[in-house]
Amino acid sequence: MGRASGRRRSLWMALGFALACLPLPVSGQELPASAWIDRMLRAIRTDSTLAARIEASVFNGRGGRREFALELLRDAQGPTVRTVLEMRESPDTPPVVLRIDSLPDGSVVSWSWDVRFQAFVRMAGLDGTEAFAGTHFHMEDLGLTGLVARREGAVGRTTVEDRELIEITSGAYHHYGRVLTRLDPDSGLPVSTWIYDATDARIWELSFDSAQRVGEVLLPTQMRAFNPVSREATTLAWRDLVVGARLSEDAFDLEALEVRIRRGDDPVAYPEPQD
Repeated sequence: MGRASGRRRSLWMALGFALACLPLPVSGQELPASAWIDRMLRAIRTDSTLAARIEASVFNGRGGRREFALELLRDAQGPTVRTVLEMRESPDTPPVVLRIDSLPDGSVVSWSWDVRFQAFVRMAGLDGTEAFAGTHFHMEDLGLTGLVARREGAVGRTTVEDRELIEITSGAYHHYGRVLTRLDPDSGLPVSTWIYDATDARIWELSFDSAQRVGEVLLPTQMRAFNPVSREATTLAWRDLVVGARLSEDAFDLEALEVRIRRGDDPVAYPEPQD
């Protein structure tokens, strides 16, 4: 009896030593790509309402440049994330108005104001890789759609300039060969996105260069998209951020938007910026 008990104690001691020698998981490393992508989307969308004025500068790589302003209202409080976007090339030009709905499954439904028909027209067949408002950013880069294709990526960690980042490498989708997404593990905000084609040439470099705290929320405010092949580039500067404002249903209702546009009123009723 004593000999058997001694053997059991020896076995448990050996097992305990073996477990102690196993490498400990890096904090957060055990999370799958889907969890990190969801966290990044929540950080961008805020799970609340957001108003922002955006200054866009688009360079075509051949010396031409366009600059224009956008106003954005977003409601991310429900399962469907609703966004209204107004874009003007100049104060004298008619506005381009979009309503974009990101559904719970990551798909997107959008309506665009058609000046010819003076009505909203539903845009079919859109996905997250569509260009955002005539810029070189894609709708999925800014949280306007889900990032379904990146949810199955491989997760790792990397250090850039003494800063530890989560790195997600997704497989091929759209015409991309792979997409490398880096985000901050504490805030969940994106830091950079590198997009490669089928030959593994890097075709887009997206950087999120600065952020601003609005109340309890940290939001990216300066971002750049750059194509190292064509030298095309876009910078977006987000200003007058308002988080958590009470937005009426009319702010997103297509009929109410149509009435305001036909009357010549501002389609986006912008809330007062917070101090």
